[in-house]
This record gives sequence, C-alpha cells and structure tokens, in this order.
Amino acid sequence: MIQRKQTIFLVLSLLAYIFLFIVPFASFNLGTVVTCSVGIRGIQGACEFPRVMFVVMQILATFFITLVGITIFMYKDRPLQLKLCAFAFLTNVAVVGAMFLTTSMIESSFNLTDYNRINYHLPTFIPVLTLVAMWFTVRSIRKDEALARSMDRLR
Repeated sequence: MIQRKQTIFLVLSLLAYIFLFIVPFASFNLGTVVTCSVGIRGIQGACEFPRVMFVVMQILATFFITLVGITIFMYKDRPLQLKLCAFAFLTNVAVVGAMFLTTSMIESSFNLTDYNRINYHLPTFIPVLTLVAMWFTVRSIRKDEALARSMDRLR
C-alpha cells in the first residue's frame, strides 16, 4: 500500500528538501560588486562566516530527509509512521529556526543596513510548505488508522 495519499505528501517533502540543499535561500550584497548567497551548505561568494550554523542546518535537514525516507516505507505500522512524522515535523521546525537564526547572525556579523540587508528567496518557504505537507500526511495516516479500526469492528 505504498501508493497512498500520505506517500505523495512525504515524497514531495523529500524532494523539496533535496532541492533546498541545491538552491540558496537568501542573498545579500556587500558593497556594490560582491553578492553572497546563503544556502544550507554555506555562503557562496567572497564572504567568510563560521560554518557552525551551516553544519547544524545540514545535520537537521539530513535527519529530516532520513526520517521522511523511513516513514515512506513504514506503511504497515501506522502508529510508528505517526511518531516518525511527528519527529520529522519537529525537525522541520528546527530547520526553519536555524535558517532564520543563521541569517540574523549573518546580518549582525556583516553589519548589514537597510540598503544591503538580506533578501529571502522562494526556497525560504520550502520548510513552511513541508510543514503543511507533514500536517496533511498525519491527517491521512489517522484517517487510514480509523478506517482499519472500523473494519476490524465489523469482522
């Protein structure tokens, strides 16, 4: 039964996070010539910044991808699938927090003003969309569990 609704939401979340590893989610200008892009893998450009927060984001995003990948194949054990989705949801919230904490640390470290502050791009909203997808996943799993319990009562 891998072709259920929740599997579609989980696969979309998985692909979105893989996309987040590739594309930067923010950028900022240093002067008029230098543009630095901020992604989960680090800052691309001529900017130097400590890698600690990027390593934290990479670990959290990898943990999320792993949890979602495992959850896809746990379709026979719905209670375990619900628990894994809850952990993935919390991990996703932690990634969102780490992303905005990192950009705020970059803003204060480089003394960015209103003229050259951080510009967020479309991939910034990927974790928010995956939060919605995880909510739909949990809802679908609960419906499947209710259906299975009602069928057991009829037997």
